[in-house]
Amino acid sequence: MDNKELNLLLEKIGLTEYESKTLGTLFKMGEAEAPAISRIAQVPKTRVYDVLDKLVEKNLVIEIRGRPKRYRGIEAKKAFNSLLQKRKDELQDLENRIDGIEALIASTTRKDEQGETVMKVKDKHDFERILAQEISKAKTSIVGFSELTDKEPAIKEAIESAGKKKIDVKLINTFQNNWLQKATNTKQLEHGLNAYIIDNKNVVLALSDFKQEKPEYHFTIFNGHKPMVNALQHYFEKCWQDAKK
Repeated sequence: MDNKELNLLLEKIGLTEYESKTLGTLFKMGEAEAPAISRIAQVPKTRVYDVLDKLVEKNLVIEIRGRPKRYRGIEAKKAFNSLLQKRKDELQDLENRIDGIEALIASTTRKDEQGETVMKVKDKHDFERILAQEISKAKTSIVGFSELTDKEPAIKEAIESAGKKKIDVKLINTFQNNWLQKATNTKQLEHGLNAYIIDNKNVVLALSDFKQEKPEYHFTIFNGHKPMVNALQHYFEKCWQDAKK
């Protein structure tokens, strides 16, 4: 591994450019005084002492007191392990913070939201992503008139996740779909709808034909709209009797 490759690797796992050059040089020199390190590492003399102090603080370099002071790098393997562990800890901290923010957002979302929202998108995949988000909110049940194939990965992931959480998923799909039959309680019937009832209280209903190419697509979300829920539920039960497994 040449100096450039070594320095780039050290930068990727958390060191600055000058810190990488300095530590990489000490790996090869073993022990040296600051002026020699500055010259070999090509780190300015005005910066090298500050850089060395930072590496000492990070326990990557040992300062040997004397006149003049000398510096020794720790073993390369230990240095890499220390830097990698620090990066892992930082990533874990970020993950924990993201989880906390998600929980905060969920807790501040209005749980009694009512009414109807009409949406318009230019890309049918945007509808699929929004539908997947609504499906992911389900806590007890999902009932739907679906038109799912193998080309809606976001919805597939949301439905499979719901099944793993023991949420009751019951769909009437227009097409034969093997993964859907494995993941849910599904029957097949040509119904012409694209509608989902979430937790027996919210409805996602496509107003456009998403099988056709269009300049834009329309759909609506009903929150807490009991008449719409009841009407779709009643029609679903009738279609369920007529559908085939």
